[in-house]
Amino acid sequence: MEKVQLVNNEVLFEQGDGICVITINRPSAYNGITTNVKLGLLDALKKANRNEDIKAVVLTGAGKGFSAGADLREMLGEITPLDVKDDLNTRYNLIIKLITELHKPVIAAINGTFAGAAIGFASACDVRYMAENAKMRYAFINIGLIPDAGSSWFLTRAVGYTKAFEIISGGEKISADECLKLGIVNKLLPQEEVLSEAIRLAKKIAEGPTKAYGHTKKLLQFAVNNTLSDTMAKEAELQSELIFGHDNREGVQAFLEKRKPKFIGK
Repeated sequence: MEKVQLVNNEVLFEQGDGICVITINRPSAYNGITTNVKLGLLDALKKANRNEDIKAVVLTGAGKGFSAGADLREMLGEITPLDVKDDLNTRYNLIIKLITELHKPVIAAINGTFAGAAIGFASACDVRYMAENAKMRYAFINIGLIPDAGSSWFLTRAVGYTKAFEIISGGEKISADECLKLGIVNKLLPQEEVLSEAIRLAKKIAEGPTKAYGHTKKLLQFAVNNTLSDTMAKEAELQSELIFGHDNREGVQAFLEKRKPKFIGK
């Protein structure tokens, strides 16, 4: 994998074989989210979006943890309510929007405990693999705050209002087994296999009908907030964009010829 320099070294970017791996790189601080981390993630996600050779993205953390959430030491400085609002809108929330609006699947390799705003980062991804020994913690309430970075939106849709309120107001660690049971993550793996399995899936996606994957992402996000009637209309709209594409024709032809299709993402 080729390493690409970003605006700083608190986020790493590697690309190759049709994918990229974005790594929060502060292992000695449990990958706590600093201003540099936010700027690095914004830079990385924009690079992934612009690069047509990248078909799928993996997001992970360095060392043995995904991210402990915001670095609280940065919050001890002289900040105003306006500073907080601006930071959420122009950095945290933009990161979430970039992940969800990226026309490429994003896989979270949750290699260790994740908490706070990092839950929003992981939840924004399309697939989430989690280490068997990892924990999730909505720790906001423990310091007198509410969830941010979209994490309340994602959790409520995953588990419903009542369970979401219990998790958020409790502020306790949630085991990987419970996360899987609740549908918050897709699969549990030994810690040492999380990243490699996420990369394996990303490479598989990169070899597939990537335009259809992107349209699937767009369709499901639309379906969450719309009626059946509107969703069927969206299906018709998106299907009409794919039906005469190369990948559809190739897929049908390969099926008839009983061979593996050669998709090109068009």
